[in-house]
Amino acid sequence: MPSAYAVTPLARLRARAEWRYGTLHSKPHAQLYWFTRGQGRFTIGAVTRGYGPNTAVFIPARVMMSLDLSPQAQGVLVKLPMDPTLGLPGNPFHIRVAMVEAQSALSGYFDMIERELAGFETARDHALRAWGLLISVWIARQLARQDGSILRDRTHVLAEKYAALLEQDFRSGQGVSDYAETLGVTPTHLSRVCREAAGRAALAILQERLMHEACTQLVDTDRPAREIAEELGFSSAAYFTRSFANLTGRTPSEFRRLSPSQQAIKAG
Repeated sequence: MPSAYAVTPLARLRARAEWRYGTLHSKPHAQLYWFTRGQGRFTIGAVTRGYGPNTAVFIPARVMMSLDLSPQAQGVLVKLPMDPTLGLPGNPFHIRVAMVEAQSALSGYFDMIERELAGFETARDHALRAWGLLISVWIARQLARQDGSILRDRTHVLAEKYAALLEQDFRSGQGVSDYAETLGVTPTHLSRVCREAAGRAALAILQERLMHEACTQLVDTDRPAREIAEELGFSSAAYFTRSFANLTGRTPSEFRRLSPSQQAIKAG
């Protein structure tokens, strides 16, 4: 049975198909990225920000995100369990950690989790939870020292609300106008806000999220494309195929046969 914890070096993450991490998606567990070198961008809740060395980025479970992982970026991705007793934050944040002691402490916790995962010592689950609690304490203390939540202005709040709705309902077949109506704004205004916050229009965000899920289903399962199209709210399998080919350059059946290095989605 796989552990609820995992530590993945960014170099190993980069070896996967880029769409796995580089296009909008979510995970059923919390994620903590620790960047030690390099710089790039990430998008969380339809707001795009930059990261640099000694930056911690936390994404709660089921929050839409994507990552621009540059060749120079080094660090780790830590998967954290759905355990409310850990006291992890309910909102995403990114903070640059200036204190060397805090940098070393966090890296040390990750090293200990890796050691526990590599072995089968008695009470391993208790040990992993203990390190998870220490990470939670580290986060709480860092956030107390600085405002680590992603900076928001009024337009970014609207983009985040759109992303939250979209993540919840992207399989429903709703369009941008439906989400805009729910949010009490016009589709034009919503799209303008998304461009300002994430560098892409509201429709592009919706399409990218749908295509990531479609690619996941095509590559990780043997379900027919027509079933995937129906689950994702497309009016027909033919419309799904056209939309998919427009954003990937391949039909669903062609994409399924590609090697990971050949698979791509036109993000944004």
